[in-house]
Amino acid sequence: MFKISHCPVCSGAEFKGYLTCKDYTVSQKEFEIVQCKSCDFVFTDPRPENTDLGEYYKSDAYISHSDSSAGIVNKLYKIARSFTLKSKYALVKSFAEQKGLLDIGCGTGAFLNYCAHKDLVVDGVEPDEDARKFVQNNHGILVHEEDQLKKWEAQKFSAITMWHVLEHVPDLNERIQELKNLLDNNGRLFVAVPNYTSGDANRYGKYWAAYDVPRHLWHFSPKSIRTLFNKHGFVLERTLPMKLDSFYVSMLSEKYKNGSPRFLSAVWSGLKSNLAAGDDKWSSQIYVFKK
Repeated sequence: MFKISHCPVCSGAEFKGYLTCKDYTVSQKEFEIVQCKSCDFVFTDPRPENTDLGEYYKSDAYISHSDSSAGIVNKLYKIARSFTLKSKYALVKSFAEQKGLLDIGCGTGAFLNYCAHKDLVVDGVEPDEDARKFVQNNHGILVHEEDQLKKWEAQKFSAITMWHVLEHVPDLNERIQELKNLLDNNGRLFVAVPNYTSGDANRYGKYWAAYDVPRHLWHFSPKSIRTLFNKHGFVLERTLPMKLDSFYVSMLSEKYKNGSPRFLSAVWSGLKSNLAAGDDKWSSQIYVFKK
């Protein structure tokens, strides 16, 4: 197991216990989540070694890599995804038309494929070999391994997206510097992450599905993500809600807590979370950054 010595946001070295959560997807093991005493950033610690992290994605239940339609929750996820693809495309379109789109952590390529069919120039990066093969075989799009991020020329893309990906990245500061190098000076970076200060996170506590240990290494609040990107010279331009996420996450959380998705309870939980979200407490949020 790998132990964090310094907080990646503020470099603080003192942490306190925050939660103990279970990996319901693969290992069924428990993992500790801690909080930095200096800046309140929350992260999984200790966590599996980087070389072992891939084993925690090997499950048909991990739909981002399997694209499985098995089970009602996966089916509902894919229905919701069909709506969100359109809104994501509308968000990035005006920037991507300039110097192309890079989707990092593209999974099985649903967003890449949608944008390619809208005549955008697209590139993708995905660490999982099976997911890369799926994109190639099913969409005809070549997706690169992560080391390609260091090989591309500077300012290559005018739109870079990371849809629920940053929380999986082992080295946050290194990755953000890579993003800064690749993003055109007039481009935009779109980062979507879960928000542990949301109402549904508060309701479900250790059962909140978006903690998703140990795949989620980092657990962001609006404050911590702003601080982290500001440190690298990014400016937050907009924050946008992902309104459907509270319902999907609540269904999974109900399943973890009670053994079944309990749809009515999950819908009520998601609705209450959204109604109380205000400007900055949505279950998941999209942060739009510029240099």
